[in-house]
Amino acid sequence: MSDMPQEAHPAPTPSTADSGAPVMRAAGHGRENLIIAHDDAVEIIERLRETHVDITGHTFLLKLDTLIVRLGAKWESKSEQVFDHLKTAFERAYPEPNWCIPINGDCWLGMLPESGARKGALFMAETWRELCGFFVGDMSDLDIPLYDVLAEDVDRISIQKLNLATYFPADDHDNGPIKAQGIRPGNGEAGSESTGGQRPMIVATSLSHGGRSLKVASSIEPLFEMKKMVMIGHRLEALVMESLDNALLDRKALANLDWGLREMIDILNVEQGLKLLKLRTPEQRKMMMVVPAAFSTFASARARQKITQEVHKAAAEMGLKVLFEVRGLDGVPPHRILEIVSLIKPFCMTVVGSVSPDRKVIAGLAKCGLSGVCLEYDGVKRDEDNLRDYLGALAMAAKASAGACMVQGFDNYRQMAVARLAGVTHASMKTAALISPRMPQSAA
Repeated sequence: MSDMPQEAHPAPTPSTADSGAPVMRAAGHGRENLIIAHDDAVEIIERLRETHVDITGHTFLLKLDTLIVRLGAKWESKSEQVFDHLKTAFERAYPEPNWCIPINGDCWLGMLPESGARKGALFMAETWRELCGFFVGDMSDLDIPLYDVLAEDVDRISIQKLNLATYFPADDHDNGPIKAQGIRPGNGEAGSESTGGQRPMIVATSLSHGGRSLKVASSIEPLFEMKKMVMIGHRLEALVMESLDNALLDRKALANLDWGLREMIDILNVEQGLKLLKLRTPEQRKMMMVVPAAFSTFASARARQKITQEVHKAAAEMGLKVLFEVRGLDGVPPHRILEIVSLIKPFCMTVVGSVSPDRKVIAGLAKCGLSGVCLEYDGVKRDEDNLRDYLGALAMAAKASAGACMVQGFDNYRQMAVARLAGVTHASMKTAALISPRMPQSAA
């Protein structure tokens, strides 16, 4: 795994190898041999055979050298998270028979037999940008290290650098705009809607306030209506990290931030999230966007005016309904909540309140003008029975208090399926499911 890809003479003009390995695409000038461990090469060739790929299949490679250089000494501790992030992003967008694999500890290969060549290349490029945005910030000024892969046999795997500006294969069956593959829940239950473009797209910006430096990475989480298990909208989610080591701030750390810094984070997340939504085609956008911000942010007249006006304008342009999510309501007097809700309700369809997953705290949101309670999933590992009991108690309390129960940040569709049975009315998927501010806990 320690061997680096090296320059070599162009690979021979390909034909179907004697071994029966699938030929990916005709070789051309400028190819270089990909030198990898024998066991990895065998696995790649065997996977290609199992997939029964023909000439329409497409394999791409990302070299991570520039990301590794940018991370420096942090790479050793971050490398496993980087590859987990890539795997999660890939599998959410392209389930089996598509597959991916890390190579040499510094490269990542994705095989997309169900995708057109250009669409697959664009997806890999987008994944690279998301990866950089999450771990090190914007690297758009650097060339995307994307390569086409030709696999003839175990000892004949070659790559060629791609230029997306000129990469329009003549025999490609889909040279149109990139579209996401639909992903259905693991239990087979789904409505007519797919996740429609919900590969995690992330952009990050650094900010400083009062001597504190942070990075804010914004993404769009898919929002589901649980009764029919269909996607109905998008949630603008902020992932806040320490600038020095990219450590993700959890709910408690966010609640303890200076109000001025939290206001900057919320405004930046709205700006970045709206930009991401506007990048999507009308067909990829659903009917609703959930815009979260802290109670302290909405309580600031300047911040409230900026957010409500920007969101109202963007919603009108994109034809979306708005749901404001007021975060950090633990301990806030009901009359103050009611006051803020009355100030922002003219600019949206409805307002929900976000509190910690505690039934007594949830009960305190009654008669505050809210249409629902939003809870963040705590990440504790539970079996399905315990998870259903846990979510069922919270859903019952939320419905009694405000009428609807929205749970944010599930790790997978199986958890969502259990939540549906437990009475949760709406839910969203976590963008960075495998990147956590803390180690997974065990249920007591």
